[in-house]
Amino acid sequence: MQYGDLSLTRLSRLSKVRFSVLKREILILKNKGYIEIIDSGRVKIARLNYSNQKVIILKNLLEELEDI
Repeated sequence: MQYGDLSLTRLSRLSKVRFSVLKREILILKNKGYIEIIDSGRVKIARLNYSNQKVIILKNLLEELEDI
């Protein structure tokens, strides 16, 4: 949420997770409806799916925790 939409490569670098592992985990999150993947040719962008109620609740919780 701090970074907004991220390419999978950048997300892999920021999280220090191998790209193959990240890709597998991203697919799981996509299938559950928590994120959306935007495919623009060679670059794939991960974005939170704000139409999912669980994502909104989690976002609100994390924002509240930052305020503490």
